[in-house]
Amino acid sequence: MNEKSLILKNLEQNLKKIGIKRKDTVYLGINLGRAFKFYKKEIFQNNSLSNIREICAKLIFQAIINRIGPQGTIICPTFSFNFIKTKVFNTLKSKSDLGYFENFFLNQKRIVRSQHPINSIAVWGKNKKIINPCGKFSFGSNSPFSNFVNYNVKFLNIGIKWIDTCTYLHHLEHLNGINHRFYKPTKGKIINKGKSKTDIFYNPVRFIKLKSNKAEYKIEKYLKKNSLIKETQDKIYCSSLNAKDIHDIGLKILQKKPSYFMSKNINVFIDNKDKLTILET
Repeated sequence: MNEKSLILKNLEQNLKKIGIKRKDTVYLGINLGRAFKFYKKEIFQNNSLSNIREICAKLIFQAIINRIGPQGTIICPTFSFNFIKTKVFNTLKSKSDLGYFENFFLNQKRIVRSQHPINSIAVWGKNKKIINPCGKFSFGSNSPFSNFVNYNVKFLNIGIKWIDTCTYLHHLEHLNGINHRFYKPTKGKIINKGKSKTDIFYNPVRFIKLKSNKAEYKIEKYLKKNSLIKETQDKIYCSSLNAKDIHDIGLKILQKKPSYFMSKNINVFIDNKDKLTILET
């Protein structure tokens, strides 16, 4: 068995340890550099940087497919913050700003991509319908993230912890109507399969005067204490978390304390002249 086959086997065994199985639907969080640091000698030797990235991306993609099978589904975030500047988003051609793996994923066969120009996701596998609905807002009941519980999505992280990729918490904030973020509008053109439209889309941003209190790490601690995050660090770090678990726990916390993730309890007011007032409560 050659070196790549050994690494692939290691990855597949780790996925099994954290509960990834046939027909699963997984949402990815990937850090290629950290994932394969144990195998630096085997992968990095005599390879260029571009070759190293491609080797690592292929190993991860293949390991997941081998584990979940043809009836499984892979969801990958393919966010494009550059739309705010360019005002143009093409579902087939616009690159993701997140990293090498996300763009590698976009170039695979039989991939579909949602049409939100900033917070798009791409999907491989059976449950491609998960990209709909896709409205003007990044998150909420009219976004692909609203499907995660019904599709029994598992957050699968490789080389990086879930807490460092927890975009889903913003979706929960939206559902709970928190007021320490506002939706910044951006007008631009969306091109999908040769058809184009111009519209206004919204992305949540935190008011500049407010700071996070890093409370998400408290949630991570709770999830680990109750064995809801499954982890293994056998040469390659991997973890999994059921979307339903963080959905139920996160909403319960935010309903009790909407400013849970902020350093202060606040209310935000914007008058008809767009003047911002932030009051502590």
